[in-house]
Amino acid sequence: LGVKKFGGERVIPGNIIVRQRGTRFHPGDYVGIGKDHTLYALKEGWVKFERNKLTGRKWVHVQPKDGCEIHPIYAHSGPALHLK
Repeated sequence: LGVKKFGGERVIPGNIIVRQRGTRFHPGDYVGIGKDHTLYALKEGWVKFERNKLTGRKWVHVQPKDGCEIHPIYAHSGPALHLK
């Protein structure tokens, strides 16, 4: 259990980012969640951790490589990233 890929590390689709019991970290953009609450990458890119200042909720995002846009399905699954 624990964080397998840290912020700024490069991931490819299927890489496990966090193994956890319960949802200590929540899936954000381009991050999937397994039956056992494992978070994994859905696209190639870099890992980014984010914390909501008001609620304290922790999000994990994958920032895709240049030229990728956020698919509409994933745009509403958490706080939006400003990718440039």
